[in-house]
Amino acid sequence: MSVNKRIALITTWYPPITGVAVGRMNSFANYLSEDFEVEVFCLGNTEESITKSEKLSIHYLRTNKLYQHLKSNQRDSKIIHNCKTLFRILLSKVINNPLKNWEIATLSKLQSVHEKKSFDLIISSFSPEEAHLVAINFKKIFPSIPWIADMRDEMATNPYLDLRTKNRLLNIEKEINEYANGLTTVSEPILLDFQKSMPKISIFEEIRNGFDHSIIFEQDEKKKNNVLKFGYFGSFYGLRKPDNLLLAIEKFQNINHEFIFEIHIYGAHNNYGIPYSFKDKVFKHLGLTYLKAIEEMNKMDINLLFHPRSIRKGVFSGKIFDYISAKKPIFALVDKDDVAAKLIHDLKCGYVAEFDDLTEIKEELDEIITDFKKQTLRIAEADDIKKLHRRNSVLRLTKMIHKIISK
Repeated sequence: MSVNKRIALITTWYPPITGVAVGRMNSFANYLSEDFEVEVFCLGNTEESITKSEKLSIHYLRTNKLYQHLKSNQRDSKIIHNCKTLFRILLSKVINNPLKNWEIATLSKLQSVHEKKSFDLIISSFSPEEAHLVAINFKKIFPSIPWIADMRDEMATNPYLDLRTKNRLLNIEKEINEYANGLTTVSEPILLDFQKSMPKISIFEEIRNGFDHSIIFEQDEKKKNNVLKFGYFGSFYGLRKPDNLLLAIEKFQNINHEFIFEIHIYGAHNNYGIPYSFKDKVFKHLGLTYLKAIEEMNKMDINLLFHPRSIRKGVFSGKIFDYISAKKPIFALVDKDDVAAKLIHDLKCGYVAEFDDLTEIKEELDEIITDFKKQTLRIAEADDIKKLHRRNSVLRLTKMIHKIISK
């Protein structure tokens, strides 16, 4: 492999910021730097450059301080969380591009570093769109440098966009189609949509997210009590909340008094309600570090996944890969026709019900309790789990990069 090839990764999501997108970008940087020299251009509270290893450097660029203060925090109360959300929406109406300062500073830094020691390829990751705008403007200056546009989600086809945002993203998509050499995204349905809308791009690749740890869990000992422990790790937002599950459990408990359970929720904002009849069964915890969260997932009997049906397809839903890696089953209230449900069925690692179908939820709950009592809850096979490691996903990206830069 050509270890001297240089890659620039442009993203607003990188440690110490936390979030699902950070995991993707962190794995890109770490595993690509095994084969390439990688320099990350990202969002930071201060402007500084850090050398992480011989082949990995990080350049932090600042943005509007108000934008930083309005970022959500898991310790926020429900009122504070809602106020921050409202102010961010209002800010976006007043300031069309709150990351404009970061975009300008990042392009300047990227150009400066490139002129001192040139890059062989650049990667930018959406969302937000500013990362792609940096890449587009860099390509206009240096058209011979290949560019891979990474998409975690849809752009203009997102059904929840207002018309102004949709039109803005459509214009950006046209430029991506014009300048990008390759495109990656997290699932096949989203990838197929981009293939249709961007015919000038020559190489497309599905680069899924995955888990990113090396913890190996031993076979569980037989459970010594009859308390079924549910775990949920992450945020609740929009319709993605536990209301239907809690209602189903409440109805189920009314007819099955022997059903003893606990629900442990880690890191979620206080933006959901709990039925009064079992408030003492729901335990709220602060968010955990990544590895600690994996360990806690393994201590649960079953972990919860929520994603309501919509016209969007290709949504794996949050922590699904981490849940599978923790070697515990998943109870997924999701779109049964989408990729998360398919993965759970293919790996035989859980139970799936339509998000808002109380009858199905209660039926699956009954099956879970039956399997729990028999100690036959469904988990994925070890070989299938290994395939979901982020290193394997980035290996696909590595092969894609070699293909592009060898042309």
